[in-house]
Amino acid sequence: MTDPDQSETTRGWPKLGYYNKSIRTEFSLLVAGMMMALMLVSGYAITDRFVSTVSQHVIKSLLLQARSSSITTTNHLISGSGADKLMLNSICAKLKSDNPDIYWVGIAGKGDTLVSHTDVKKVISRATLGVFSGPVDRALFKPGETMLVRSDTMYIVIPIEEDGLPLGRLAIASSMRAMHTARSTSIITVAITTGLIMLVGLPIIILRLRKKLDPISEIANGLRHLDVERMDISIPYESQNEFGYLAETLRVMVSKLHGAQEELIEKRRLAQELNIARDIQANLLPRFYPMDSRFQFGGMYRSAKEVGGDYYDFVEFEDGKIAFIIADVSGKSLPGMLVMLLTRDIVKRISHTVRDPAELLSKVNHELFFNIHEGMFVTMLFGVLNKDTGQCVFASAGHNSVIKVNGKTGTCTLVKTKGFPLGLVGPEIFEQRIESGELNLKQGDWLVLYTDGINEAKNAEGEQFGMDRFLDAITSTRGGSTDQMISETIELHDQFVGSAEQYDDMTLLVLKRLGGGILQPVPNPPEVAQTH
Repeated sequence: MTDPDQSETTRGWPKLGYYNKSIRTEFSLLVAGMMMALMLVSGYAITDRFVSTVSQHVIKSLLLQARSSSITTTNHLISGSGADKLMLNSICAKLKSDNPDIYWVGIAGKGDTLVSHTDVKKVISRATLGVFSGPVDRALFKPGETMLVRSDTMYIVIPIEEDGLPLGRLAIASSMRAMHTARSTSIITVAITTGLIMLVGLPIIILRLRKKLDPISEIANGLRHLDVERMDISIPYESQNEFGYLAETLRVMVSKLHGAQEELIEKRRLAQELNIARDIQANLLPRFYPMDSRFQFGGMYRSAKEVGGDYYDFVEFEDGKIAFIIADVSGKSLPGMLVMLLTRDIVKRISHTVRDPAELLSKVNHELFFNIHEGMFVTMLFGVLNKDTGQCVFASAGHNSVIKVNGKTGTCTLVKTKGFPLGLVGPEIFEQRIESGELNLKQGDWLVLYTDGINEAKNAEGEQFGMDRFLDAITSTRGGSTDQMISETIELHDQFVGSAEQYDDMTLLVLKRLGGGILQPVPNPPEVAQTH
């Protein structure tokens, strides 16, 4: 039997003289031993279930990421010209960057040969993915999905399929650091809790053994019957002593742990959905601009959130004319993107039959007014360019002024036509106000369209970038290409804003007349806002 003095020294218990009664018999040591055994069993149950819960969460998270990426990968594996390795590499790199615990990500085709891998050497050497198969929890894994734990690494393999047809496999190698950390943390927490209970509760239990044994049993039973799946714990004992505090702490801890897990899963799901939405939006914006020896086009877009509500596009007509569109939705993030997608689809459809800018915007407003949430609206400018003559007819639904830059003198003319934003007022009121404007571009002239996220951007001191700086930037770069104007203007803008947070989406669309065609006399522009 353990020497009482040695036990007191090694376990840090209070000195024997602290108690009202001198308990030096074998019975007191038996009670202490039973209490220690009880807490060890409880601690083991907590540790085992906590680690199991964390492990399941880590595996679920990796599975969700891998499944989502495998769906995205499908179209790129079966593209017409073979596997789109650029997009597959991007998917692998994105998946690895989103989770710092992932060592590598690889995608193999039908022959199990790697077509994409975060280590490009494996693709170059035409390495195969190999077999990563071990026992799995069928409640978590779908048929065909496998997992293998080897040393400190966990491998998860997801099949890539299209309508039941196997196309390849996606594999993830991840560190098990989170699981080891959970185990260590749980052991330390249980050890500290056990030590505190032994230090504080033992004197009271010795003096009031029968009364105090019941709450210990209730707490232990509550821990033993902890529902890991629902994270539900039942501890009916309530008191203002240490055991009541322990019981309530455990109830709150389990409840908060469950809430934190649900919140973390939801945040990761939303982050994944936002990433998908961002990819969708990026694919909707023009990747290539109209090619013509007489005109040069360029554009840029930068969202304030993961996704945004700005939009620009081109529509080329059979008669050689080309329409350009720029729009700004009142909302940001996903709501703004959804309204932008709706607006884009309406404009695309109507532009097949209607080319007059004012008439087109009226029809777009007629549909949008009845289909978006009250309080949301869209500013838009729609213009049609005659590439032969340089004539540009446009209409504005509450959008920013068009900027015409004289290529020779550098004079900037801001032109704004009347019109309400789309979706803000009913069709009858909208049609009464909307009007078209006209500009003619000579050789070297520019047309600049933008959203107010550029000129209204603020630096850390709260000072706006402003129209004057914006006009100075585009004027000083008018001798170069459209790409040069955009890159140098945005560079000056970013230098001014510095580290200040971007609060609004930014879009810049420019076109330059290079020459050719018949020049028409320039009429007086409608409602000239200012010159620079």
